Amino acid sequence: MKKTLALVAIVAAMNSYAQGTWAPYASVEENIHIGDVRPSYNYANLSTPAGNAGMRMGAFYTHNSQLSAEITLGVVGVGTPGTFSNTIIPVEAVGHYNLLDGMDVKIPSKFNLDLGVGSGLAESSNGNFGFSEHLVLGASMELPGLVPFGTVIMGTRYTAFIDDYIDGTVVSGSSNDGVLRFYTAVRLDGESKKTKQALADAAALAAKVGASLEKSEAEKATVEKELKAAKATHAREKAALMDELEALKAAPVEEEAPSEEPTMEAKGYYVIIGSFPSQEGAERFISELGSELGVSYVKDLNTYRVVYSMHENLAEARTALEAAKAVVETAWIAVY
Repeated sequence: MKKTLALVAIVAAMNSYAQGTWAPYASVEENIHIGDVRPSYNYANLSTPAGNAGMRMGAFYTHNSQLSAEITLGVVGVGTPGTFSNTIIPVEAVGHYNLLDGMDVKIPSKFNLDLGVGSGLAESSNGNFGFSEHLVLGASMELPGLVPFGTVIMGTRYTAFIDDYIDGTVVSGSSNDGVLRFYTAVRLDGESKKTKQALADAAALAAKVGASLEKSEAEKATVEKELKAAKATHAREKAALMDELEALKAAPVEEEAPSEEPTMEAKGYYVIIGSFPSQEGAERFISELGSELGVSYVKDLNTYRVVYSMHENLAEARTALEAAKAVVETAWIAVY
């Protein structure tokens, strides 16, 4: 018993310094004893399954996808109705080695070879109680997704005791007793795999929405840039139309009928680069440009225009307009 407890303590200490996870663990089992007394297979008699049932509780440690272990305390019954009945209180430490590690297998997610040791408090043939150490060999498989709160584990194990009194009979020269068990267990993994998958899907959706939002912002910036360019083009076209309108106004009117009066001629063409409601605003604009420009007051419009240059014909005004647009893009030609 001391050796078993020492081994359990060593395993627990090693796991405390390792990187892994712990989870609650519980199992139920049905046993078939192998010893000096023949077991009963008459399961129609409920005394047989009831007398050979057991349960265990403990902790399950997962080191990585290949190695894991469990430590349990249980109450196990073995017996043959009408012959003997015994109750064992075993403590076990069992390690698992996954044979499917690295394989893309969904169910079972793991197929383990099990090896462990333990000690059980059992009644001896003379009515006394004592601890009997034992070795555990077996195999198990993990079935995820069957329950929402954990992982179902099913398997079989053979327990080889170092004593011969487990079945209530000691026969000199016979082999020691053993128990073959078939069990089903549940490991409470905490957060279910469906929940983890839902969280992963939500994170992926959030990333997708974020990328879509960034794309929308980029498209919005592109549209705003195109709109700004379109407004600038519209302003230039508007200025050109104003030039055409002023030119049409300045064109001399020819009459078919002879007239003694001379044809009206335009006074001149001014290239305008700004229009302000006050003279101070116009002069401030000129000072900001740092140029020697003139200010013309238009009485009909009650506005002060900044004159870039004055010309006697439209061709010269158009040439000067190109230079004026380098200063103010919306420059235009006015007729006086």
